Amino acid sequence: MNFSDWGDVRTLHLGTPWIQGSMLIDAPFDIELEYVQRMMAWLLFVDPSSVAKRQAMQLGLGAATCTKFCYKELRMHTTAIEINSQVVSACRLWFKLPPDEARLQVVVADAALEIKKAKWHGQIDALQVDLYDGRSRSAGVGQQ
Repeated sequence: MNFSDWGDVRTLHLGTPWIQGSMLIDAPFDIELEYVQRMMAWLLFVDPSSVAKRQAMQLGLGAATCTKFCYKELRMHTTAIEINSQVVSACRLWFKLPPDEARLQVVVADAALEIKKAKWHGQIDALQVDLYDGRSRSAGVGQQ
């Protein structure tokens, strides 16, 4: 895992040149990458006054962009599932991911197993999936 700064943008790489996430250094809770902005399109379909009462979940943490935005800007209860504890540590150290508290939880687990647990059934209003393996392939790519 490595990081790079280019001007005012910090990026996360998981051992490849592929960018796994990014952050505006001076605006760490904003969404910098367009594809991550598109992951917020669900907001177009809900009453704005109800957003803070909802629960968001991210499968895959990346640079914690969706997690931070849902927690800080939208004031939602937010849970992220990340299989790699080093990614969680990097996000806390380099990408301004706040510590866990009542509205924010980061679970170190295999997302495919964690989301099957009964405690999540019927609890998630916005599910954002951004999973990649160690070779930067999206989940399910090349699997039979």
